[in-house]
Amino acid sequence: MTEATGIVGEFFSLKEGTDAELLAMQCGDFYEFFGEDAETVSDELDLKVSQKSSHGSSYPMAGVPLDDLTPYLKALVERGYRVAVADQYETESGHAREIQRVVTPGTLLETSDADAQYLAAVVDGGSGSDPRYGLAFADVTTGRFLVAEAADTDAALTELYRFDPVEVLPGPDSRTDDDLLGTVRERIDAALTLHETEAFAPKRAAHAVREQFGRETVERLSVGPEATAAAGAILAYVEETGAGVLASMTRIQAHHGDDHVTLDATTQRNLELTETMQGEREGSLFATIDHTETSAGGRLLKEWLQRPRRALETLEQRQESVAALSSAALERDEIQDTLDEAYDLARLASKATHGSADARDLLAVRETLAVLPALAETIDSTPNLADSPLAGIIDRPDRAAAADLREALEDAIADDPPSTVTQGELLQYGYDDDLDEVIDRHEEVKQWLDTLDEREKRQHGLSHVTVDRNKTDGYYIQVGKSAADGVPDHYEQVKTLKNSKRFTTDDLEEKEREILRLEEQRGELEYDLFEALRDDVAERAELLQDVGRALAAVDALASLATHAAENRWVKPGLHRGDALDIDQGRHPVVEQTTEFVPNDVRLDGEDRGFLVVTGPNMSGKSTYMRQVACIVLLAQIGSFVPAKEAEIGLVDGIFTRVGALDELAQGRSTFMVEMSELSNILHTATEESLVVLDEVGRGTATYDGISIAWAATEYLHNEVAAKTLFATHYHELTGLAENLPRVANVHVAADERDGDVTFLRAVRDGPTDRSYGIHVADLAGVPGPVVDRARDVLTRLREEKAIEAKGGDAGEPVQTVFDVGSGQFRGPANADGGETSTTGQTAEDHRSSGSERAGGSRSSSEASDGAPTDTAESDDIDPETEAVLDDLEELDVNATPPVELITKVQEWQEKLSE
Repeated sequence: MTEATGIVGEFFSLKEGTDAELLAMQCGDFYEFFGEDAETVSDELDLKVSQKSSHGSSYPMAGVPLDDLTPYLKALVERGYRVAVADQYETESGHAREIQRVVTPGTLLETSDADAQYLAAVVDGGSGSDPRYGLAFADVTTGRFLVAEAADTDAALTELYRFDPVEVLPGPDSRTDDDLLGTVRERIDAALTLHETEAFAPKRAAHAVREQFGRETVERLSVGPEATAAAGAILAYVEETGAGVLASMTRIQAHHGDDHVTLDATTQRNLELTETMQGEREGSLFATIDHTETSAGGRLLKEWLQRPRRALETLEQRQESVAALSSAALERDEIQDTLDEAYDLARLASKATHGSADARDLLAVRETLAVLPALAETIDSTPNLADSPLAGIIDRPDRAAAADLREALEDAIADDPPSTVTQGELLQYGYDDDLDEVIDRHEEVKQWLDTLDEREKRQHGLSHVTVDRNKTDGYYIQVGKSAADGVPDHYEQVKTLKNSKRFTTDDLEEKEREILRLEEQRGELEYDLFEALRDDVAERAELLQDVGRALAAVDALASLATHAAENRWVKPGLHRGDALDIDQGRHPVVEQTTEFVPNDVRLDGEDRGFLVVTGPNMSGKSTYMRQVACIVLLAQIGSFVPAKEAEIGLVDGIFTRVGALDELAQGRSTFMVEMSELSNILHTATEESLVVLDEVGRGTATYDGISIAWAATEYLHNEVAAKTLFATHYHELTGLAENLPRVANVHVAADERDGDVTFLRAVRDGPTDRSYGIHVADLAGVPGPVVDRARDVLTRLREEKAIEAKGGDAGEPVQTVFDVGSGQFRGPANADGGETSTTGQTAEDHRSSGSERAGGSRSSSEASDGAPTDTAESDDIDPETEAVLDDLEELDVNATPPVELITKVQEWQEKLSE
């Protein structure tokens, strides 16, 4: 407990009463930080630290001007600090301070970021074996409020990743959910805050939600008690922190998973929807198609990408709007120019309800409300736009009420108001009679003062006379020294300067007192009138939100139309069937930076529902599959798509597994990540989903990898029945097309002439015959000797010739050949006349050589040139070994499935070891 007194003691007393990490306390015209808080903000914000004495001790002190708190506050909160703000008020004995709000990442209003700033709450309502989650999301900057439910941890994480909150409030049980919280810390850049447990109590939370949104509204949501508890906790948190924006939260919506396409966190990253793998905005799908003019339109377009729809009627309405706008270039340009004048109405409404909106904010409201009738006029006067759903979008808000509010603001707000609300000149003349009287009298006195110098010159024959005002001397008459001796007797000298003297008079002092009184009266009266006006705007927050949503929707649709028109995108046909037919499809991002080779894709629910995609490395397999996923996703936000033609059956989810991200720092190998992602797909995808797999099983031994890929293919084909594209380097999988009715092979073609390979980027039916891995190694800059040696080894493997293992300990080349029968590499004869194993390694350890071999094997009783060896082993073979050799001789390697072949090899090894 500190012994400090005065303002320092008051600071520490207030700090003890809050759970915030930092406290900003108003002291006159500054907000001050003391003690460790001062040192922290000095380090974070590069503020100068001074010392403040109290009770015989000295304390660090740092401060920011009253009007400059916002940017410093924003910087601290974005660095993860909770900052309490204590404002000063007058008492009979002087000044006192009280904490008015606690600013956190999820309750920060003063943001310049156009993205949504969601505050989230997560409540776990199920048991360990039957998890069930309720979630709520609120954006205090716009008043948006949503609730959602999730059946398990993965689904809850998907929703969190989708909304990307800046702060998360875990419920009482969720605080011990290490999997959930660990992933939130790793994958979502959000602060975790432990809010009071009582706020999550079901009855208390339900009461808070009903009080905020109405009993009938809550009952229509049809969500469980967990989601209601999450919503109630958010309302309590927003109220407790003093954000003052509850009035802007006018409606609550349920986000049901069955309304939207499932996009888990992995898929959103793999498809680079809003940021690239490197975390950059540029190069993402959103950045590519974003031509919006407003921050609200950009937020909505991003939301559409992250939450594609399954409702065919909604998507067709968006398509009609995009089609109308894309065909009306001049009108579309006019609409976008008009939208360029619009501000973010949802955020302005939130500031009004909070009481932080200034006159310039209300001026922005006035100007943005004028955009609505301007858009309506353009749309109504253009037949194809008037006949499209755009007309209905513009008519959704109460346009008459919006016009009334706009007119009220036009009559009230000055055309160029100051940035502060206490210095007057906020309102127009004629808005209020009492204010007009004060303004008129103020102008009279000001006119008297402005003409005083000329009157004094004429009346007293003075020269070099000026009348001015400063904080020290107030109003004064300044006379040059050469004329100062001739001033009238009623002049009272107040100051002598180098070249002049300053005087005052009784009349001047009286006018000064009057104008100061009038300025104070005008400031107080204008502020009261402005507060009433701001409150009136706050009461119409829902109207502003409605208008803002309409403008954002038109902006997002115009953005899609602009991109479609500029990039030759086409309107896809949408249906509820299984067929996916894309003619000359392109990748929407890659086509922006390269000359793209378009490709077709055809999938259906009968005999072509699973494509095994093979082809060389770097040939474009991954791009091909990603473009299919992106085209389907774009179609399900209502966009046109990059293709010549497209017929797309709606999907309920898009799932991708494209190259595992290395998470060794979290104790998860790339193979473990790969298997976790595969597991999620196999558990979650349905027959109405689209699955994109870019390699499965590459992170482990070849036999294990082939086995996993084989089994996963069968499961996806037989059990899940999802539309699937599976790229693989395991050519063994291409044989599945002969046995599984829905599997078909396609490959990315390459042209090889005179040793030179050209990747054609064209996808054709049938499997590929080669991988061209060595050619890719050459392109990557692998040293020439390594590439040449690799080619030699590959040739000998294909021809089943022995390989000289150069660089052995004996200093001489050592010949070795892989024997499928024993599962080992066999070396030369040893001293006893028998053969030695190359370090006893198995086929698993030498999988690279084994996997390149396409044909049969040679017996261990053959030398490298194919001639029988003259050894004891070849002359005297036990019956078990002979039985193995007989089985091997009868085996058709090319006709045996890989998994069965592996089993046989293991059986032979066991027999030989016995």
